[in-house]
Amino acid sequence: MTKHKAFSSGRGQMRLLPFLLCLMLFTGCQRKEEKPYSIHDGIRRMNALNTAYTEINHADGFSRGLALPEDGTASAEDITAEACLLVTNGQDEPESIAYKNPFVKTYQASITKIMTALVCLQNKSDLSEEFTITESSVIHVSGSSTANLRVGETLTIKDLLYGMLMPSGNDAAVAVAEATAGSVEQFVTMMNEEAMRLGCTGTHFINPNGLPDERHYTTPYDIYLILREALKYDAFREIVSSASYTAIYKDSNGVKKTQEWQNTDQYLTGERETPQGLVILGGKTGTTKAAGYCLTIGVQKSSDDSEYIAVVMKADSHDDLYTNMTTLLSKIH
Repeated sequence: MTKHKAFSSGRGQMRLLPFLLCLMLFTGCQRKEEKPYSIHDGIRRMNALNTAYTEINHADGFSRGLALPEDGTASAEDITAEACLLVTNGQDEPESIAYKNPFVKTYQASITKIMTALVCLQNKSDLSEEFTITESSVIHVSGSSTANLRVGETLTIKDLLYGMLMPSGNDAAVAVAEATAGSVEQFVTMMNEEAMRLGCTGTHFINPNGLPDERHYTTPYDIYLILREALKYDAFREIVSSASYTAIYKDSNGVKKTQEWQNTDQYLTGERETPQGLVILGGKTGTTKAAGYCLTIGVQKSSDDSEYIAVVMKADSHDDLYTNMTTLLSKIH
């Protein structure tokens, strides 16, 4: 995809000021954490990490190519969910179109899996590589979404990504982490490093699947940054735009096994009507008691192929989530 032009130093600083002020005002949370988030600590960590990346990889500056909500951006007070954000994608100078509480601290639930997929795709070039499911992938949380994987079954990394992103398999997310980094702990470290590289100063990961934890949080703006990066990968686009997928793999005895997964995005499955003139590129849903009902998606306008990223966080129900997302997408002209 087209590389974004860097903002000039003065302009970048001016655009960064409202962003930092909003973060300081809105990233607080009423619930106590073992290590509460601090914007100052976040920026300090980001600067330290960016210095290391710059020495090795010549990392981009914090404000490069970002769509920062600012004066002149339309608010979205008609959105009943706690927060939302709508921005252009794939342009040299991306723009924020509409927002509500874009920097509020929230829980990302299974939207976490976008970062899990991103870190995997950054580190695994051969998606046909096989991985055997371990005991670590067994999820004991009641009501947890799974891809129904069993210990000893062998799947390709690509199949694991489908099982994680389509039916939102928490078990598949653990397998992706282990296949990529050797352990969940090391993979989570990589997730947090990537978040800092992208400038996600209001985000912290504890696990690869989004199971509830007070130390596992994000902001709508950071979700935009992560999805924006993930959409640069063709494999990610292929997976999240699929309505269904049939995985063919081996059980613990080496016998062929087949499983079909449905996407949790109801626009793609046809359960919800896609707003006229738009094509759903895909994204990720997320639902927990703390997070509420959440969805982030990439969309394309049919008339000119321009792309947008939309985020709706903490709606009250599935119906409310899709009503809010449709309302937000209607702001694309």
